[in-house]
Order: sequence, then C-alpha cells, then structure tokens
Amino acid sequence: MLAAMLFSGRGRNGTMRPLSKAVRVLAVGAVLCAGSAPAPAQPTPATLVFAAASTMVPLNDLAQTFEREQLRRVRFSFAASSTLARQVMHGAHADLFLSANRQWLDRLERDGFLAAGSRRELSGNRLVLIRPANSGADVILARPATLLEALADFPLVLADPAHVPSGIYAREALEYLGLWKPLRGRLAFAANARAVSVRVARGEAPLGITYASELRAESGLAAAALLPAESHSPIRYELALIEPADNPSARAYYEYLLSELAQAVFLRHGFTPVRAGRPHPQER
Repeated sequence: MLAAMLFSGRGRNGTMRPLSKAVRVLAVGAVLCAGSAPAPAQPTPATLVFAAASTMVPLNDLAQTFEREQLRRVRFSFAASSTLARQVMHGAHADLFLSANRQWLDRLERDGFLAAGSRRELSGNRLVLIRPANSGADVILARPATLLEALADFPLVLADPAHVPSGIYAREALEYLGLWKPLRGRLAFAANARAVSVRVARGEAPLGITYASELRAESGLAAAALLPAESHSPIRYELALIEPADNPSARAYYEYLLSELAQAVFLRHGFTPVRAGRPHPQER
C-alpha cells in the first residue's frame, strides 16, 4: 500500500513515476497515522442491581448522583428479596444484591452465588402500622379492639409472610402482640412492602403493616402505630456482590453505597442507621 502511494502512475516507458518529495512525506505520514489510530472506546458496562422494593427511592437518588459524577450507568430490578434471590438462583444476571433480610443472602452465599467476603450491612428499618393520610383511625396495639374497629369489614394488608421479608417481620410482630390468631382470617397479602403502601394509600384497605421508611416514600400515608422493635427480628439490609464480580462499575457502586454520603441519603428517606460496611457475622 505504501509503495503504491509513493508513485503517481506509469511513465511512457512503463516504469512507475515517483511523486515529489513533499508529497511522499505526506503519504508516509498518512500511513503511519492510520496505523496508530486508537480503537473506538468501548462503553462502560452498566451495573445491574437487584434490590428490595422498599429501597427504590434512596437507591434511585443515589444512582443519579453516581451516574453524574462517575459517568457510569446503574440499572435496577426492584421486587421482594425472596423473588430476586430465586431469580439469581435460576440464572438471572445481576451485579449486586441488596436484601431486606439475611436469610435470602445466607441461601445465595451457601449456594456459591455471592463473591466471597462481599456481604456488608447497609441500613436498617422499623415496622409501622400505616393508614391513609386522610383517615383518622386511632389504634392502640395494647387494645386489640381498637385495631378491629379501625379495620371494620376490611382486611389488614401485609406482604406475604411465607417468603417476603416485611411480611415475615409483620407476622413476628403480630404473634408477639397476640394478634396473629385473632386476625388470621382478616389478612390480605401483597407482593412486597411497596405494594402494601400503595394499596393503603389508595384507600383499598384502612390499615397495613410495612416499613417505616414507606411513610417518606408515599405521601398518602400516615402512621397509626409504631410496632415495638422487640416484637420482631432486627430489620437489616445487607449488600453483596454477585459472582463473578468482574464488572468494575459494579465494584465502584458497591463502594459508593457503603459511603457516608449514601448513609445520609438512607437516613433522609426514613431508614435507620447501622454500622454501614460492617461484615456479616459469619465473615468477621
């Protein structure tokens, strides 16, 4: 190719006719520049986060700041922790997992889906009995009659206690208060904590049990009563990297979520503080 560029054509006797010196210098430079041209930059892979539905608002806030500052994309799949864990176990791709309880992470870790040593506590929460903001229902948990009166002919809504973390906590609290059996036939189950909030805010039910952070996420809600912290297992959100953990953007967002800035965002949205970044007890 270079030889062809250094000659302008054939002379009368059939020989190649050389270009002028200046033109030849330009031709050689063009070939060298073409050979050293950088390959097009490859786009940074997005980070896919599987996260408990109750963390939707703070995680979206944090992702906007992270994307603006680091020019790395973040995508989410929000659902009940149990639903997301099962998806991972059935081969769904994700980079990070944020669970609303430890049991589902225990299972993923036992089956080898989590990157070794990556489990970290991220935040906490409280459990609350919610009502529509325009409802005047007063409930005294020590007096079950007030709860039954507030329900009238409607059910009490909570997430499915068979597998959804907020529903599991809600059942523990109702059993502790001696209300599980009296309410057994008056319960309606939702897919996750967010779904409980939406149904109550829309007036589809007068009362529900969900996370206290939902009072900040859903303007149509108010607290009817705060369930005692000792009535259920501690609510702890844990974060982990999913194998093969080879996405550098995912590692960057993982570290970002464990930062003091992220903790402040979670607190602003009604979550409770923990020692963020503390390893899971099995990893200490």
